[in-house]
Order: sequence, then C-alpha cells, then structure tokens
Amino acid sequence: MIRHSLAGALLSLALFAVPASAQQAPTPEHLKAARELVISTGLSQSIDSIYGEFVANVRQNLATRPELKKDMEEVLTTLKAEADVRRDEMVDSSTRIFASKMTEADLKEVLAFFNSPVGQRYNANRTQALEEVYALLQPWTVATSNRLFDLFNAEMRKRGHQL
Repeated sequence: MIRHSLAGALLSLALFAVPASAQQAPTPEHLKAARELVISTGLSQSIDSIYGEFVANVRQNLATRPELKKDMEEVLTTLKAEADVRRDEMVDSSTRIFASKMTEADLKEVLAFFNSPVGQRYNANRTQALEEVYALLQPWTVATSNRLFDLFNAEMRKRGHQL
C-alpha cells in the first residue's frame, strides 16, 4: 500500500516534470513553488502515511501480545518525532528535485492545475484509481510476459532453435 501510494504520487508528478531551462541554484520563490507542488499533489501525504502504516503494522503484529500494549504505545508515540524528521527530510529532498527539474513558472502552472477544481478531483480520485490499476497490473504483467515468451519460443522453434 505504501509503495502504491508513493509510486502513484511520483508517477502523477512525473507526467508534469520537464527539465528546467537553467541549471542554477533555485531561488527561495522557486523552492516555495516546488514545495507547494509536493504538498498540492499529495506526494507529501504519501510520505506522511508511511508512519501511520508502520504503526498499524506494529499493532497488528503485536495484537496477540496484550502485555506489550502499554510499552508499545509509548514507544510508538516516541517514534513519531523521528518519523516527522524523516518525513521532513523526504519532503525537502522532493522539493529540491522538483525545483531542479522544473522552472519556477512551470511549477506555478502545474500548481494552478492541482489547485483548480479538476486538479482537486484528480487528487481525490488518484489513489483509488492507481490502486485499481496496480491490482490489474500484476496479473496483466505475468500474462503478457508468459504470452510473449510463448510467442518467442514458438518463433525460435520455427527457426530451428530449441530453448
């Protein structure tokens, strides 16, 4: 789920990424626009969700150990600060990456889309749509790979090769 959310956010952002015309250090306004893009597109939410999913996994894995519950909850609460620091690092890194790939003007144009009603509807539906795509992608990948291998094998046999 984490990989799907994060991958989906990155995929949707990659559709808009174009090289910046100049490879100079970004201005504060350029970085601000890049950070707004990371936030507006939901990438930061995907990064932020990692801690929530970690907590859910720990609770699920230790559900059969009620004697650990109090300490587990205390440790999880303590770890939130570390998770926030790590999240901020990734948001900062993502911000710098987008600032290096897109001009400030392009970032603002993409932001205008994501802040528009259609961009907000896109964001509202993206996660569920991508989860459905990923659910189809796994069996499709296997079936397509098997089909292509069968066709390859048949063609090689026609040419006198046994694989």
